[in-house]
Amino acid sequence: MSIMVSVEPISNACAVLGEGPFWHNDLQSLLWVDIMGCTIHEFKPADGCERESVVPGNPGCVVGCSDHRLLAAINNSLYLIDGFGGAIEHVAGVEDNPRLRFNDGKCDSRGRLWVGTMDREETQPLGNLYCFTGFSEPAVSLSEITVSNGIAWSPDGRAMYYIDSPRRCVWVMDFDLDDGLIANRRSLVQFSEEDGFPDGMTTDASGRLWVAFWGGGKVLCINPKTGKSELSLSFPVSKVTSCAFGGDNLEHLYITTARVGLREDEEPLAGRLFIADPGISGAPSHRFSLDEAVHNADK
Repeated sequence: MSIMVSVEPISNACAVLGEGPFWHNDLQSLLWVDIMGCTIHEFKPADGCERESVVPGNPGCVVGCSDHRLLAAINNSLYLIDGFGGAIEHVAGVEDNPRLRFNDGKCDSRGRLWVGTMDREETQPLGNLYCFTGFSEPAVSLSEITVSNGIAWSPDGRAMYYIDSPRRCVWVMDFDLDDGLIANRRSLVQFSEEDGFPDGMTTDASGRLWVAFWGGGKVLCINPKTGKSELSLSFPVSKVTSCAFGGDNLEHLYITTARVGLREDEEPLAGRLFIADPGISGAPSHRFSLDEAVHNADK
């Protein structure tokens, strides 16, 4: 069903392929990436200040670290960035295949980074979903992925949700929070061609999934207990890519969009960052833990 919730563009930046919103609580700012524009963006709601930083490749995602630094997945490598726009350092990588690049990524509550690779041509299941603990050898958690996308967890940390977009479904898996292992993958909800392709997602405080739809112009709120959509947010653009909660009480939903493949006169607001206030609180954006990285470096 639809609800009357205002959805408004809030940034001046217009991304080619906006993705990966991350609420940085210490900075009180939203970080997000323009994959095709090779930039990381920052938006500060308090004063509307915006910044962007060019990076050496296509950034699939960016997250905060347990210190002041940022961690970005660019092309098929991970880079530490010394604060927004600061010095960048290569720290890890995966398969050296120019047809693959990192896409969406997110940290679990223990500070592990889960990030997947995707086929740049979006036709073959060549990618993997990786789990990075510190900067040790990344663990391949899933394989035969075409377009790795949304990642989220249940509030109790016992279930992990995941999207490989061309399959038009959300998978759910048993999640071992202590060991960072997944098992028993199964389909939670299957979407139709009319819905578009499920892309990025997040969860709210009650554990419901908020899924963005590429080609669907919407975000659906899905109850994982029933697999049914409970709420729908409609957008004036078709390519809605991801979402994250932010603000003092995580009461704002920030949504990224894309304009790739579109003329400006077709969808003037495509590629902008949007905000909605659905009247609920969301889950936080967890940061990458550098504790294990320091331990690995000392070996």
